[in-house]
Amino acid sequence: MSKIKQVSANLWVGPKDMGLTPKFMRTEHAIEHYPKGESLIHDPLQPGNKKRALDYKGNPETEDMGEFFEACSAGGHEGYLDMRINSVHNRGEGFYIMGIIGILVWWSFEFFVLSAIQDEPIRDISIYSGYAFFGIGALICLFRTLHTPIRFHKANQEVYVWHKKVLYRIPWDECELSIRVDNRNIGLKGQQDGYQLTLWLNPKHAVNKDLTGQKHVPVNLIHNLDHHVPIYGYWEYVRRYMTGDTPFYIEMSKESRVPRFNTEMAERVGYIKAILIFIVMLPFFVLFKPAKISLLSPFKEKWPEEVHEWTGERCNWH
Repeated sequence: MSKIKQVSANLWVGPKDMGLTPKFMRTEHAIEHYPKGESLIHDPLQPGNKKRALDYKGNPETEDMGEFFEACSAGGHEGYLDMRINSVHNRGEGFYIMGIIGILVWWSFEFFVLSAIQDEPIRDISIYSGYAFFGIGALICLFRTLHTPIRFHKANQEVYVWHKKVLYRIPWDECELSIRVDNRNIGLKGQQDGYQLTLWLNPKHAVNKDLTGQKHVPVNLIHNLDHHVPIYGYWEYVRRYMTGDTPFYIEMSKESRVPRFNTEMAERVGYIKAILIFIVMLPFFVLFKPAKISLLSPFKEKWPEEVHEWTGERCNWH
């Protein structure tokens, strides 16, 4: 059942949470420039630097929004911030569907159907082929190519995007971001209204291709089916960074923010014990933190050379 209600001819309202009540509408700009813009219901945020602050009730541990750096950032640097897109930090969805759910469904199919096959070689081939299909599918979902993050360059007041082999260089005051009502099919429950922060890529900002006359291209930064707080929080974190607003947390990274062996713990407890703990905990980490494990994928897109020139240093962290 939808939690987003239409209250007038061109106004939809979501439930209030953390002091913020989201409001969505259709806009002429979206109708003219965005794909399926005539049916798009969204809350335009940028251009305009629209502040949609969440009420943290004076809690200093959360007001600086450090949780969004920890969950969504690929790294903080002098002058710029890399923020992961949805296909990276929500990588666990496909892993769970193909791996956990798929294998459970196939196990049921084996128990009720395949076990009745009399020919043992055919039965075994059928059973193990199914498990292999879902197991390999889960690994592909987990370790498929990691796309480059969005680079918010505060020093240059620009946003860099490498999307489907097209490079975009966007002035911050022309960057188009909005939170849209995101309809998704959740199986037997049918359609559910959720929230999605979308970066709309204007074809005029494409550097390496002439996209004149084409519609804007949407990039999904983050989505959530139940709560708008993570979506507005992601936006507010980026907004504070690019405008210098506070309170704000960022950690200047000396190395890529990916899972790695904890050498500090190994020095405390001993390397053999640390390796054994790592081996024991790894399956649980894969099961409960698949998005973090996916950052170890060897298949990663790299920024074009132009971005390193604009940035002032070479960095391809994901």
